[in-house]
Amino acid sequence: MLATWKLAIAIAITSTLVACGGGGASSTPRGAIAVNPSSGFGAISTFYTSQPEANSDAVAACGSVNCVVALEFTGAGECGSIAWSRDSIWGVGSAGSKEQADKIAVAQCVANGGSACFVASWLRDQCN
Repeated sequence: MLATWKLAIAIAITSTLVACGGGGASSTPRGAIAVNPSSGFGAISTFYTSQPEANSDAVAACGSVNCVVALEFTGAGECGSIAWSRDSIWGVGSAGSKEQADKIAVAQCVANGGSACFVASWLRDQCN
């Protein structure tokens, strides 16, 4: 009899978690950077609970049909960055601080052949 009650309670708790969206959803914050490769303009999204939502918001905020997701980043305190050069070469980076993410993005831009790479001025709230 006691085993039957334990099973009934376990089923009730599981059903409640599933109905309320608990138990399977991730609470890990996610972010994305979308960019229009031809113009260098883009957008960043942070603090989303799913990567598809973060990606979709960044692309929508980017404001062009040419926008693509350039970077996905995940985790509390994780930051994303994108650097651009006047010759339309870019690089992205993510790290535990804005400064480190910026440094990685600039280094990747240079490694990709960019000259005088700079962090995109439209970046805001770069960290989860």
